[in-house]
Amino acid sequence: MSSVAVFDPSHSIDVSDISRLNNLHEAPLLHVLKRRFSKGKIYTFCGHVLLSVNPYQFFTGLYDLPDVGEGGAKGEDPDEVGEAEEPHVYTIARLAFDQLTAPKGGNQSIVVSGESGAGKTEASKHVMRYLLHASSSGDEGTVIQQRLLDSNVVLEAFGNAKTVRNDNSSRFGKYIMMKYDGELKVVGARTDHFLLEKSRLIRVDPGERNYHIFYQICASAVAGAKPPTNYSMLNQGAYEVSGVDDRKEYAITVEALKILGLKSEDITALTELLVSLLELGNCKATEQSDSSQRVQLDMSQDLPTKLGVDGTLLSSSITVRMQTSGRGSTTAIPLTTEQALNNINALIKYTYDAVFKWLVVKINAAHKVAGDLKFIGILDIFGFEIMKSNSFEQLCINFANEMLQRQFNEQVFVLEAQRYEEEGLNSGAIEFQDNQPVIDLISKRPTGLFIILEEHGMMSRK
Repeated sequence: MSSVAVFDPSHSIDVSDISRLNNLHEAPLLHVLKRRFSKGKIYTFCGHVLLSVNPYQFFTGLYDLPDVGEGGAKGEDPDEVGEAEEPHVYTIARLAFDQLTAPKGGNQSIVVSGESGAGKTEASKHVMRYLLHASSSGDEGTVIQQRLLDSNVVLEAFGNAKTVRNDNSSRFGKYIMMKYDGELKVVGARTDHFLLEKSRLIRVDPGERNYHIFYQICASAVAGAKPPTNYSMLNQGAYEVSGVDDRKEYAITVEALKILGLKSEDITALTELLVSLLELGNCKATEQSDSSQRVQLDMSQDLPTKLGVDGTLLSSSITVRMQTSGRGSTTAIPLTTEQALNNINALIKYTYDAVFKWLVVKINAAHKVAGDLKFIGILDIFGFEIMKSNSFEQLCINFANEMLQRQFNEQVFVLEAQRYEEEGLNSGAIEFQDNQPVIDLISKRPTGLFIILEEHGMMSRK
C-alpha cells in the first residue's frame, strides 16, 4: 500500500494545465492527457511546458493562423500563460514573441523534444509559421517567409527519412534563429545543424528508407539514376512512402533550391554527385590471387570521373594504408577486403555530410542579415529511440535528450522548489526521477563511456 497514492478530487477535472492538480503524480497526469486526447485536445500545459500527444491525423482548423495580437487572457507578465488561454503550439510561439517585445525582454528559445514520431518537426514548422505571421512585413516579409519555408523543404529532402515510427523522421537536429529588426519584423535567419545520422547511408533497417532525396532522384530518372532496387544503399528496406510521389517531391526540392539561390548547373552537379555515391555504394572489394596481396575494387570505369578524382588515386586510397615511421620512411600496407569496404563506407558518409553542410551554408547565405539582432530560436532535436542495437549517432542523440531532460528537471522541479523556499512556502519533498547517474555513466571523467571512447580513438591514431 506504500506505493498507492491518495486520490484528490482535482484529478477528475479536465484541466488545461496539469500543474494546477493537487497531489500530482504519474497516474492523474496520464489520465488527464488520455481524457483530453479522447476529446480531440492534443495539447496540455504543464506550467510553461506544452505537452503534445501526436494524433497521427489532421484536425480541421486546428492550425488556422489567428489575427495578430489575438490570444487568450494574459497576465501582467508577458511570459505568463493566461487562465483562459487554450493550450496550443501557437501559444508557446506567442509567449516567446511577447517576451521578445517586452521592455525587459531578451532573446528567446523554444525547445521541441520528444521520442521519434512525436511530431517535433511539424510542431517546429507551426511555431515558425506563427512567428512569421505575427511579424508579417508586406512583400519583403513574404520573400523571407518563402525562403524560410523553402529551406525546410531542402532540409527535409536531404535530412529526413522514413522510419518504422515515422514516414518523415528528421535524422538530424537543427537550431533555427529567426532574427528581428528594430520594428520586430523577421529580416533573416540562421540554421545550425548537428548529429546527422550518417550510418543510415550504409545500413537501413527493414521497413525504413535512406534519405528522401535519393528516392526522389531515382523516381525522376535524372543524372542516369536507376530505380532504387539497383543500389545497395537503397534496396535494404522500403522503397516507397504511402501517399508520397517522389517524382513530384523532387520537382519541389529543385524549385526550393533555386529560390535559395542555387543555379541550374549547381543542382545538376549536386544530383550527379548523389548518383555517384549510390554507384560507389555498389562497389565490391575482392582479394587478388597474386602475390601483391592487394584488394581489387570492382567499380565502373567512369565513377572516378563522376566523383572528380583520379581513378588510380581513388583505388589506392581505399585499398592501401600508408604508414610513416619515426625516421620518415613510408610503407604501403595492403588492407583486407573488410577494411577496404569500411573505407568506401567512410567516403560515402564523409561526402554526404559535406554536401549537407554545404547546403546549410547556402541556406544561411540566402537568409543572412548584418548586425547583432534580437532572435527567437527554435531547437528541433533529434528524437530519442530505444532499439535492440543503437548506432553511435543514436547514442549521441539519446545522450543529448538526457541532457535536455536534466534541464527540464532543473527548471520544473529544482528551481520551483527554490522559489517556494525563497517565498517562505513549504513545498515538501518533490520526488522525481533524477537521470544524473545516466549522464555520469556516459560523460563523467575519468570513466565515462565517451571519455573512454575518445582515449581509445586517440590511441588508434598514433
